[in-house]
Amino acid sequence: MLHEGQEIILYGAGRRCIAILGKLRQAGIRIRAIIDCSESKWGEALDGIAIQPPSAIGQNQDAVLCITVKDSEEQERIRNDLRETYGSGSLKEICYEDLEQEAKLLIYRVKADQIDFTKRRSHIVFDCTSGLGLGGIEEWTKGLCLDLCMEGFDNIRILTDMGDYQIPDKLLDIVDGEFDKERYRSKKQKIDCIINYLLDLLPVIIVIGKPEIFLEAAALLRQAVPDKVRIISVVHNGEEKIYGFYDRYRDYTDAYVGVSEDIKRDLVERGVPVDKVFSITCPVPCDKVLARSYTMDASRPIKIGYAGRVVILQKRMDLLLKMIEILEDRDVNFCMEIAGDGPYREEMQRIVTEEGWDRHVHFLGALNREDIPAFWKRQDICVNIADAEGRCISKLEAMASGAVPVMTRTAGNPEDIMEGVNGYMVEIGDYDGMAEKIIFLAGHREMLPDLGMKAHDAIYPKCRRETHTEFWVNLLSGEL
Repeated sequence: MLHEGQEIILYGAGRRCIAILGKLRQAGIRIRAIIDCSESKWGEALDGIAIQPPSAIGQNQDAVLCITVKDSEEQERIRNDLRETYGSGSLKEICYEDLEQEAKLLIYRVKADQIDFTKRRSHIVFDCTSGLGLGGIEEWTKGLCLDLCMEGFDNIRILTDMGDYQIPDKLLDIVDGEFDKERYRSKKQKIDCIINYLLDLLPVIIVIGKPEIFLEAAALLRQAVPDKVRIISVVHNGEEKIYGFYDRYRDYTDAYVGVSEDIKRDLVERGVPVDKVFSITCPVPCDKVLARSYTMDASRPIKIGYAGRVVILQKRMDLLLKMIEILEDRDVNFCMEIAGDGPYREEMQRIVTEEGWDRHVHFLGALNREDIPAFWKRQDICVNIADAEGRCISKLEAMASGAVPVMTRTAGNPEDIMEGVNGYMVEIGDYDGMAEKIIFLAGHREMLPDLGMKAHDAIYPKCRRETHTEFWVNLLSGEL
């Protein structure tokens, strides 16, 4: 770790040297010398500093060397030459990327030191920099922020991009659409944008919803001002690559919140201290007493619903098509409604139409949140054939409305679905097995009311909004 006043020798008076000079000045890092092997450059000045020959290295053994040349083989040649010809063997060295990182940390620290924290209030910042559109994480963020506002939290911000989203009126004042992804094209620019935003809000509690660039920026700021930044990572997905991303920033994360016990267990097994890991189920509307009907008459089509993103990656809507094909080939009397949108919707609709399945399969597009309970109450069965989930919100909403779940065995599902008692699970990718479960239910419709009632009863005590809000109030207040 460098410190303010640290003295650096830069070897190589080229483009990368010029690029880092201003950052080093801003960070308070003194450039002792700029050295280059090109005799034509000796005596010239960069930022007021004369370029010297390699022989000058012997006069600066107490400084830290940074070779600014990018090519690794050229770096090694320079390193050997300095050591063998000019006796630089005892000279400490820092690589260009680390020096750049250290300079950034010092710059952030200098900016933070200029803030009068006695006159600054803390903020809670939710990450939605990838957008605030249709999606479980985005809806969870909006719902939680509304609940926290109702609890008297007036220090909440949501950082998102400049998209045109459906945002509740009560949240308009706390949503900052300042993250212009088109303007900030490089990763470094995006990180600087996020950190500069957070610096204006210090001290901050940062709630991470997705393993993306916001966490990287938050961790960098945490290194610079550890006593002014607290990071809470909410793990919504049980995929190995998701865990791997969060692992990289474990040292800077104060708490993890898994949306299922499966995720909590996985994090602990990966070495996260158990006292830093929590589990809470996302709230969904759920009446205390279920009131609905089912399609008991075999002459009428059994009703199947899907709600979520219409994509291949993770949600595997391509496999849902294969399942539909089996139902069609087996002449099952069914009607499927697909609520949601995504890049695969147009192609999926084209296939359904060309195959003549559109008499059974209907695309509704994205629904308003208030229409979701009614959507599920008219479905007998809910399906989800995803490869990975954390705790599928649409499944919770469906079960809360008494729809019988038929789903893949992803994270969170074993906590809610008891095989043959309140629903069914198949192994990941098993669209054939999913079709068989639906065919069985279509032939045994007398089971639907009991299965649906037990599905509701399994969800009601877990998904109460009051429990979820109380958990977050305590966590954000430092009481957990």
